[in-house]
Amino acid sequence: MSFSQKAFVFIGIPVAMLLMVWIASLAIHISLILILSIFLSVALNPLVTYFESLGFKRIISIAIVFASLLLLLVFLSIFIIPAFTHQFKTLAEQLQKVPLDVIIVSTIQSLKEKFPLLKGLDLEHKAQALVAEYSIKAASALTSAIPMIFELFLAPFVAFFILKDGERFKKNLIRAIPNKYFEMGLNVLDKIEAQITGYIRGLVLEATALGIMSAIGSAILGINFAFVIGLIAGLASFVPYLGAFVGAIPALLISVVQFGDGRMILPLIIMFVIVHLIDDLVVQPLVYSHSVGMHPVEVVFVLLIFGELFGLFGMLIAIPVEAIIKVSIREIYWGLTHYKIIMTKHESLKST
Repeated sequence: MSFSQKAFVFIGIPVAMLLMVWIASLAIHISLILILSIFLSVALNPLVTYFESLGFKRIISIAIVFASLLLLLVFLSIFIIPAFTHQFKTLAEQLQKVPLDVIIVSTIQSLKEKFPLLKGLDLEHKAQALVAEYSIKAASALTSAIPMIFELFLAPFVAFFILKDGERFKKNLIRAIPNKYFEMGLNVLDKIEAQITGYIRGLVLEATALGIMSAIGSAILGINFAFVIGLIAGLASFVPYLGAFVGAIPALLISVVQFGDGRMILPLIIMFVIVHLIDDLVVQPLVYSHSVGMHPVEVVFVLLIFGELFGLFGMLIAIPVEAIIKVSIREIYWGLTHYKIIMTKHESLKST
């Protein structure tokens, strides 16, 4: 392997991928639509393939799957979403009526009585300042998220065409690969597709498991709005290692409002630590080890680096991007050293 080939494999590929992530972070709305579209297409593709195996044409299979998805959304909008909306509205009304700052101060004071080491710390003012700061940030984020939610409704439309024309696009991409790199390029594309598909499916399973565990744990402790807590924890888990902690914040807040003091803070912290340990030691290793072949320590460092470079968006796509970089480097390096790269007569004349 020549020096230029090694430079391309070990420097060119990572730099090109990071440049693409940087460009994507500048157009974050479009990037999120594309990511969600790919997510939906990967999640729905097994159903489409199943209907194809029954003898339906692909376009008919896609139409059946999307019609079924629409019926599911109608069912959710009639039976599930109103219950969630009612819980969320009730919670918002309770938070408005309760003097949260007073409860926080009393809760911290009771904790100081139980733990004397905390008495020298000015936790009351710091907690009040944090609540005020993040309340403003939450309101601002919610306001800015409303137009984004409407934009994300484009994702199913884009996913439809990915399912419909994805294979044709892949074939066109393969045809563009020079003949001498054809076998290697096909292998790289197949491995990348397998990595992304495995990661997305594993991520859905992890989010579901984390949401269910958080909801059940909150319900066992008698915390209201357990469904809301589980939903928030599940959605937050799409950024790895965040779900259990983000889910704990509304649970702690609801418990303080519900009981009027901090009696449930310690049980909730213990419960979420247990959920987080199960997620770390059982669920995530199954997801990342089997789907993308990444050690948990590697996952943490990748998340920190991408988070520092590209913010929350970087953390959202860090694992699949890292997986694509690793697969590309490994497979292209192996291909260049093991495949028999044959130059055509015209190419050999040009190189001399």
